[in-house]
Amino acid sequence: MKAEKKPFYGILALPAFPVVLVTVKRNIMTAAAFSFYSFKPPCVMVGIIPENLTCELILKEREFGINIPTKDQLDIVRICGSVSGRDEDKFEKAGLTPQEGKVISSCLIQECPVSIECLVVHEIDYLGTHRWFVGQIKVVHAEEDYTRDQALMYWPKEYRKVGDVLLKIQSKS
Repeated sequence: MKAEKKPFYGILALPAFPVVLVTVKRNIMTAAAFSFYSFKPPCVMVGIIPENLTCELILKEREFGINIPTKDQLDIVRICGSVSGRDEDKFEKAGLTPQEGKVISSCLIQECPVSIECLVVHEIDYLGTHRWFVGQIKVVHAEEDYTRDQALMYWPKEYRKVGDVLLKIQSKS
């Protein structure tokens, strides 16, 4: 029998969230409030706490980069999530190389195996902890040998790696 829980438990019951490094201009923010949004057109969404510099920059620039770190880049993720871009240059502090985008003017992170350039097409300003930005994917830069199992995941207060494949479904040709 299921027991009734407090509403916040619904969030804690969800599987891990992918960790991404959001870039806007020359700022980097670690985010786990990130999700797929649409296949056509291809869109993702990211939740940003309104007081963060990243939120301010996205509202102004109407673009962002999504950089996918690997489980081997945990130190970079922690550095970018522990200091404010108002106080320090996170590229310098984390030893990262800014990479020029093709469509967006914001920097991407050369060391991340996947960088996605997004233009903001919608925002959700709900009275919650995060303001959500939907970004249409315009360009993807990916290393040839990257696989999703290299990604870093986050559960509240825990960084994790992607687990085992339980079943692979064959597509019909």
